[in-house]
Amino acid sequence: MATVFATTSLQLEPEKKKELIDALGETIQSMFKTYSLYYVPMPAENVSEGAKDQMTFFVFVPPYMEIDRRRQLIKILNDTMLRVVGYKGPLKVIVIFKYHDDEACGVDGVLRADAKAAAAAAAAEKK
Repeated sequence: MATVFATTSLQLEPEKKKELIDALGETIQSMFKTYSLYYVPMPAENVSEGAKDQMTFFVFVPPYMEIDRRRQLIKILNDTMLRVVGYKGPLKVIVIFKYHDDEACGVDGVLRADAKAAAAAAAAEKK
């Protein structure tokens, strides 16, 4: 599972924004069975000059995600941005990975480590 926050100062018309969010969802889904994507627009007046027209992706995943898979995600996110919104200049598509292990992530009110332990115990009981 991945949680992706995409924050941007790109000023997009509603149709283009929907196209981008849909394309990013398809891109992320090609890498992860389950994911959450949050698209957070920033008004241009709230960013520095260097951050104008920039998209920064914060990708929250477990630390054991393979480096080749990280490289692939960086490439396809960049390619998706170029395809949908075009080239905006250097340093305009940034991807930052934030790692969490099973003891630093909870889903539906349960720590992931506990959920995995319960699933393993249930599987052991069935044998």
